[in-house]
Order: sequence, then C-alpha cells, then structure tokens
Amino acid sequence: GEKMGRFGKLALVQLATKDEMFLIDVEMGGEDIVQPLKPVLMNVGLVKVFHDCREAASLLLNQYHIPIYSVYDLQVAFTAWLEREGLEIYQAGLAEIMRTFSLSAYRLHRWDRLERSEIPSPKWHERPLQPQVIRKAVQNVAHLLPLQSTLNKELGDPSGTLIQRRSMHYLEYANMNSKELPSETASLRSGVKVKAMLVSKKPGAAYFKLNHSVTGAVLEDEDLKEFVDLKPGDVADCQVKSVSPCQSFAHLQREGHGNLWFDRHQSRMMKLPSQEQMDEARPRRQSSLYGHQGAPGRPNLQEDRRSFREQKPTVVHKLGKRGAVKVKKTGFTPPAP
Repeated sequence: GEKMGRFGKLALVQLATKDEMFLIDVEMGGEDIVQPLKPVLMNVGLVKVFHDCREAASLLLNQYHIPIYSVYDLQVAFTAWLEREGLEIYQAGLAEIMRTFSLSAYRLHRWDRLERSEIPSPKWHERPLQPQVIRKAVQNVAHLLPLQSTLNKELGDPSGTLIQRRSMHYLEYANMNSKELPSETASLRSGVKVKAMLVSKKPGAAYFKLNHSVTGAVLEDEDLKEFVDLKPGDVADCQVKSVSPCQSFAHLQREGHGNLWFDRHQSRMMKLPSQEQMDEARPRRQSSLYGHQGAPGRPNLQEDRRSFREQKPTVVHKLGKRGAVKVKKTGFTPPAP
C-alpha cells in the first residue's frame, strides 16, 4: 500500500504457492476481501514466508485484527547466515538476498531494472493497476519459497525451525508501543518512554523502528555509546530526547542514560546499581576491634613506638676546660614516621 504499518492503508495482498500466484485487490474489495485470509494467516501448521514482515504484521493486526502465526522471515534468515559466516550483521533487502543466493533468477527476471525503477506509493492505489506495478507485486513474492529452501540448506536447518523461532520477535513488533503511542497523532515529546527496534547502525548514526509513522534516530556520539551492544533487530527501552522540526524523526536516548556501563563478559549494557543496592549486596561491617577496651585511663587504641632502641638525649651539656658549658650532639636521629 501507500503506507504500511500500524496506521497504514492496505491496497494489495500478494500470495504465492509453488504453482500459483494470487493478487487480491483490497483497494476495490475492502475489508470483506481480507477477512477470508484470516484462517490462512492464523494457521499454526502452515508456514508463511515473508521478507521483513514487521510492517505487514502490524497493519494486519491493528487495522484488520488479524494476527499472523508461523512466519519464516527471509531477512531474519539472511541475518543468521551473516552471523554464521562471521560477517557484519545488517538487514538486507530482497534484491540483495536474490543476488546472493539466486543470481541466475536475479538476472533472468531483470531485478536490476526493478531496483532502479521505484514505484511511487500512490501508484499502488490507482485502478486499473499499471503493468510495472503488477510486475513488481508478482516479483516480490514469486521467489520467496525457492529462497527459503536455499537458505535452509545453507544454514543446515532443513525444517526452518530455527528461523521460525527467530522470526517471532518480528511478529512481536506489531504490538510495540501500542500503549505508549496509541494513535498517530499522539504527541511525541521529550521524556516519553518508548521501545525501539534497531534497523541500522553506522558510525555517527543509528536508526530505529517505533511501530509508528515517526522514525527513531540517535545521532550524538555520547548517546551512541549506550547502544553499542545492540544488533539490527534488537529492541531497547528508550526515551525521547527531542523531535525534529519536520516531525518525522524522534531523537532517542537509552533509558538510564548516563548511568549505564558495558559488560564485556555478557556483551550487553548494564545499569549501575544504586547505593541502596550496593549496601544490600555488600553490607557494611563494624570494626573487628569493636568492644575491645584498653586499661582504665588509657585510650582503646594506642600507636606503637617508632623504635624500641634506647634513645639518648640529643644534646649533652658538659663543662669545658675553663668551666664554660659546651654542647655536644650525640648524632642519633630517630627514624622518620
């Protein structure tokens, strides 16, 4: 549709099996044409293959009250493959996954042209649909099942169970911030607490999905240090620092800002404990000399002498030959304290 997500509008639903392709025109059919899909989308025994299901899942749940179960997300699978290869983790588009695992199909179906020709959002709602829009809709789902099979072989997971489990946090995105930001017009102001899912992170900037029309952003180095433990797809508790003048970006800080430290053993940010928590974990103990009293009239604690050598007077007065008093130094100097 023109705008996906919790406050979006659905125009077209694309479905593909191994043998058939379906384009369901929601723009013309309305909500009544979407409801018959509910048993399919909610069927736990039927795996649904998506590429980045987050905004679609949020739209279906919040606009049509249809949750999706048993999802295999290709973007999640590609991330798992990057982890296995020891490569930097990022969220790849469908075209890049095609180039990586199905280059022959990429060339055969001229995906290079699809990448260059961006479809303007209003075109999805125009009727009749233009040929380039129909081609884009078909190509977006035609290769999902073959790519799933290829990625399963690459990951050594023929059933795809691992990716289905990992894809569950993409489905949980549909409920994110539903209480904190109940409507699109809910004001985002400084201090509002939100959950943010990391989309991309690079030197000097990080961007987040908020399940809202506003995009989360962290642009200052001091704030970025507190997100060092996050990988794309991870969710963090944040608070709004400010909102951009265009109202399209919310500048975020991590909750607990200024009171966080990075635990290298656990590879995650930890909150510094309060003084009360420290006292509870390590209570203060009284001195081991408490209650030991000295002799009457003497203090409880005495300082030991610096030296037990018998000290001679430092100055000796003696008479000289003519009866005059002379001063002779002994040369003994007590040790320094």
